Amino acid sequence: MMIELRTSDYSKIESITGLIEDADIGSGVRIGVGSEACVHKLPPAEAIAEISDLDCIDGVTLVTPITPQKHFDRVCGYVSEVADLGINLRIVVNDLGILYSCEIDRPVAGRGIVHTSEACPWVDHILRDESDYVRDAYLQTNLNYSRTCALLKGMGIEAIETDLLPRTIAAASRLEMPVYAHVGYAVVAYARSCHTARFYSELPPLCAQFCNSPMELELRDIFDLESLSFAPPDA
Repeated sequence: MMIELRTSDYSKIESITGLIEDADIGSGVRIGVGSEACVHKLPPAEAIAEISDLDCIDGVTLVTPITPQKHFDRVCGYVSEVADLGINLRIVVNDLGILYSCEIDRPVAGRGIVHTSEACPWVDHILRDESDYVRDAYLQTNLNYSRTCALLKGMGIEAIETDLLPRTIAAASRLEMPVYAHVGYAVVAYARSCHTARFYSELPPLCAQFCNSPMELELRDIFDLESLSFAPPDA
């Protein structure tokens, strides 16, 4: 079994190292850095090299994000730089353009590429009237479709990441490749613009620091089908 502790807040590396040492897990522990969704959360190559020198871990995982076109060349250059560090580095790719354009040794497909519908909060409601055949098909990953799987394997993918959700894991385990699962949170949706930046009225990359803490949102209105208008959720 492999355990990985992942962060995009690099001030926490020392705390993570302390957790690993206190747990005395032994071998099979990695530290993951980077971001699935933000190009401004990628660590400097020098920081990755420093993390790889830690005695308490067996390697580093770099998570590369979904990449807007205007940042594409920069991220490609960055991936090439870190790939040449000569360390025990696993690279997770969440952007098909980056996967296609960069030379990455044994890349892992992240959740930006591996899609599952089980994380949708109302998935069981959506499927309530569907047949078992449709329900099973809907709750698979997109790589359970043989042509998609063959395409990504042809692009070098040798493992995938997905959410630790029971029906998703059951489907992913049928794939003939390693599966890594995220514990504690699931991806529900990606957006073309940064909701954190919008919430704090900042322009990227000045908003990057705000992603280090969770945002708690309160439901204020819900759509009422009878009145065809919005109303407070407890109305």
